Amino acid sequence: MLTPEQVAHFNVFGFLVLRSVLSKEEVDTIRRESDEIFDQARGGMEYAGEKEPIQPFFERKPFMSTLPVDDRIFSIGESILGPEFFLDVTEGWRHTGITKWHGGGAFTENIPSCKIAFYVEPLTRDTGCLRVVPGSHIRSNPDLLESLRGDGFGKEGVEPFGISGSEIPCVALETEPGDIVVFPEDTLHASYGGRDGRYQHALTFIRNPVTEKEISHIKKGHDNAKYSYRPCKSFIESDNPRMRRLVAPLVELGFKAHEI
Repeated sequence: MLTPEQVAHFNVFGFLVLRSVLSKEEVDTIRRESDEIFDQARGGMEYAGEKEPIQPFFERKPFMSTLPVDDRIFSIGESILGPEFFLDVTEGWRHTGITKWHGGGAFTENIPSCKIAFYVEPLTRDTGCLRVVPGSHIRSNPDLLESLRGDGFGKEGVEPFGISGSEIPCVALETEPGDIVVFPEDTLHASYGGRDGRYQHALTFIRNPVTEKEISHIKKGHDNAKYSYRPCKSFIESDNPRMRRLVAPLVELGFKAHEI
């Protein structure tokens, strides 16, 4: 479980870095399983240096499929969201170039959530580590950072603060293999300077909806999304009670399931 101080850090600043959560052997296994997933997705063709996103991701391989219910990961959800939460989606990426500033819009009803990101290579400010604007998950009214959340910032000639995206004041969350980063999607985040083909994998936990408005919001998200709010059959039919519990709210809402 996270300490009260760690939970407070997450709630106030909108991010948390946990060091050496996974062992070297576990990181090596994630890298191997990731390579297998991406290789299969491109039909055995060599990596062409392009951006590659895959969702769902963790469910496709033996070790990664256990991570959502691993005590070290599951307890993060419990600490931040309380005892009742579900697994929204898992994702795997091979990134290219920069990832522009973004954050917000996915959970407009402010249903608490946390995204847990895994990295399998050393990342620094200049080699593609995640950058965040602390406290940006709590919006002012008016939202003074709105220009960073949309699609316009970073395009040629669009610099509302007179500086480039790489110069935006932020914290660079430099990580080593085995570290994980936790943040809500509303926190403004970006990356600059990374090599083409770098890995970034994540899973997202969301607190169970408790009001009709929240349930309606989740249903709308399911209808408008291709991957979110869609449990995998392997988790629905799992022998692990914790795994079944993680997808039960989506099953109860009658959402479509992935054939994985």
